[in-house]
Amino acid sequence: MKAYPYRELIGKLLYLAIATRPDIAYTIGVLCCFVENPGMEHWLAAKRVLWYLKGTINMKMVYSWQSSPDLFTTFSDADLSRNPDNSRSTGGFAICIGGGTTQWGSRLQPHVSLSSTESEYTTASKVSCEIMWMRYLFEELGYDMARPSPLLVDNKSAIQVLKHPEHQSTMKHMHRAYHWIREQVEQRTIAVRHVPGDENPTDIFTKSLGRVKFVKFRHMLGLCE
Repeated sequence: MKAYPYRELIGKLLYLAIATRPDIAYTIGVLCCFVENPGMEHWLAAKRVLWYLKGTINMKMVYSWQSSPDLFTTFSDADLSRNPDNSRSTGGFAICIGGGTTQWGSRLQPHVSLSSTESEYTTASKVSCEIMWMRYLFEELGYDMARPSPLLVDNKSAIQVLKHPEHQSTMKHMHRAYHWIREQVEQRTIAVRHVPGDENPTDIFTKSLGRVKFVKFRHMLGLCE
């Protein structure tokens, strides 16, 4: 594999995944795990990403005016232990303004989650830091941030733990750092709401999807031709 510039190719694709193409973020995140010792299957997978980008070269992020009272909306999602190497979960998020995504991410969690509730809760806690950063930015720009910022999660049990900490008998082992989001919910700076899984575009950041779902979520993120 020394004859193949796998590391260089992934580096260039990583720039696209971070800057302009959220639709390849999950795939590139997986391929990044093999830059130290890639195989031919990884090289072929990276080439397939190139073919996909060539076929969608006219895709661009589209923003438009919306009448929503919220300055931005955040989506969060996580799978459960899909990584075959270490059984860790992958979490994803998207912050949308005007129908288009401004911030996004697909990251492997730092620990093994024992339930889907824990996995979703962990990702929601990390995403809340991004929400607070956006709130501080808008405050510096002169916007009134008295209204809580919405965080949409598709796991109802995780929402219950966020809103009602007393119901956490199965979450006692969680590190206290992840409970920081509860304070933000209590102080009404973040409003956690439920969104159906079929309407949560961040599913595209947590796993491989079929064509129909992939195209739907890609459009929901604001990527259009």
